[in-house]
Amino acid sequence: MWLFSRRADFWIACGGASAAILAAVALILFRGDRELDAIDFVLSEFHLGVTYDAVLRRRLWHHRPLDVLAIPLAILALTYIISLGGHGVLLTSIAMYAAVWHRGRQNLGIARFYQRQVGGPVSRMHDVLFRGAVYLPMLAAALAYTHIAPREYEGAPYLALNLGAEPTAIVGIAAVLCVGAYLAWLFLRQFIGAGLPKLMIHPGEWWIVLAHAVAFGSSYALGASNASFLLVLAVHHEVQYLYFAYAMARRPASFPPATRIEKLRPTPLRSKWRADLKHAAAFLTWPVLGFAGALAGGWLQLTWLVPLGVGGLFCHYWLDARIWTRRAFQN
Repeated sequence: MWLFSRRADFWIACGGASAAILAAVALILFRGDRELDAIDFVLSEFHLGVTYDAVLRRRLWHHRPLDVLAIPLAILALTYIISLGGHGVLLTSIAMYAAVWHRGRQNLGIARFYQRQVGGPVSRMHDVLFRGAVYLPMLAAALAYTHIAPREYEGAPYLALNLGAEPTAIVGIAAVLCVGAYLAWLFLRQFIGAGLPKLMIHPGEWWIVLAHAVAFGSSYALGASNASFLLVLAVHHEVQYLYFAYAMARRPASFPPATRIEKLRPTPLRSKWRADLKHAAAFLTWPVLGFAGALAGGWLQLTWLVPLGVGGLFCHYWLDARIWTRRAFQN
C-alpha cells in the first residue's frame, strides 16, 4: 500500500510536501534563497544519477536498447547541434516547457502508483477528474509564467507561449474548478457515500493531487516575478523522486516470492540496519559519481561540456518517462 509507511510517504512524497513548499516560500520571502540554491544544486545532480542507477540496476539497456541507448544518444547529438549552432534561446525554451511537463508527469506517475495499489480508478469519472486535476494546474502554471514573464526564464531569454490575459485566466479558473470537482467527488464517494457504494481511493493519490496544485500554483506564479520561487518546486520534485526511486530499488528485496514466505524468519534489528545501509550505499553510488562529475566539470570550465549538461537533463526527462512504466518493470 505504501512506499515505506503512511507517515513517511505523507511527509516526503505526498500531501505533506504542500507544507514544505509553503515553508520554503516563506523562507525566500524573509531570508532569501541561498540555502535552497545550494540544496537544489546537490539534489539535482543526485536526481540525474538515480535515473542512470535504475537503468543499470535493472539492465534496461539489454531489454530496451532503443529507449535507453539509441534515443538518449540522439538527444545528446541534437542538443550539441542546437547549442553549437548558436540557438541558445531554443534550448532554454525546450528546457522550460520540458521541465513543466516532467515535473507534472512525475506527480501523475507517483499518484497512479498509489492508485494501482487499490485496483486503479474506480470509474471513468474518477479517471477524468484525476487527470484533469493534474494536467490543468500544470498547463495553467505554464501559461501564467509565460504571460507574467514573457522575456526570461531563470535569467535567460526564451520563446514564451503567451496567449494573453483572458485565455490564461480561463485556464487558471478551469484548473481551480477541476481540482475542486475532484475533491468534491472524492468526498462524496469516500466519506459520505450519497447512496453510492463506498469505493477505496488511496489517500496517497489525493494527497499528491493537493500537493501538485499547491506546488504549481505557487512556484510558477511567484517564480515569474522572482526566479527563486522556482527552486521551491525543483527541490520538492527532486526529494520526491529520490524517495520514490529508492523505494523502488528496495522493493525486490522487500517482497520475496510467495513460494518462500513460509520459510521466512524474523530478521534481527542489527541485520536489518546492516541491510538498509548496504542498500543505501549501493543506491547512492551513481548519484555521488554524477555529483562529483558535475563539480569536476564546473572546476575545469570546459566549454564543450556545457551542452553535455543540458543534454543529460533532456536524457533524464526522456528516461524518466520510460523506465518506470509497467512494461519496463516486467522486463
